[in-house]
Amino acid sequence: MLVFVLLLVIVITSAFIGFLQTRVPFVSTSQPDIERLVKELPVTGKDVFYDLGSGDGRVCVWVSGLSGAKSVGYELTWWTYVLAVLRSKFKNQKLKLEFKNKNFFKHNWAEATVIYGYLYPPLMGRVEEKIKTECKPGTTIVIRDFPLPSMVPVTIFNKPLKPSTFVDTKWNRFKLLFQNPFRRQSAISHELYIYKI
Repeated sequence: MLVFVLLLVIVITSAFIGFLQTRVPFVSTSQPDIERLVKELPVTGKDVFYDLGSGDGRVCVWVSGLSGAKSVGYELTWWTYVLAVLRSKFKNQKLKLEFKNKNFFKHNWAEATVIYGYLYPPLMGRVEEKIKTECKPGTTIVIRDFPLPSMVPVTIFNKPLKPSTFVDTKWNRFKLLFQNPFRRQSAISHELYIYKI
């Protein structure tokens, strides 16, 4: 029991410290979204895919598994980083995966040919500046839900949620008032903004 409590304290502390550093909680991306990106962009074995805030590593694993691309995940939160490393150890050893428990703003992004981020608006200005200064021409940027402040996307993939997920009633709209204000805009659907450098 004591081990469980200690582990729980470590996870909660790690999540809290990660949130204080980034202001972004862990929110996963669905496999169908990643499958669509790999197919429609397309992402190939020649690409180097960066996931900014890679969480438990599932996006990197899926992209590498579906395309053969080298996937690099940056994650500050310790417990999700450990999950990502463990996930990579139990997957196909031929996958080209690398996870870094580091701040992605402190690393150069020039190697990346595809960059994915599901980040909140307070970070998007810094992300855009880093893209403009470090990314090479031809780099594809995929941003979920919260677009870059001044760059214009070349396309937007809109994916409405299943009707059973959100029923448009007065009560559900009232509940939206108490959700995170950054998520309110995408409570009914979410967008994937695609940019090209």
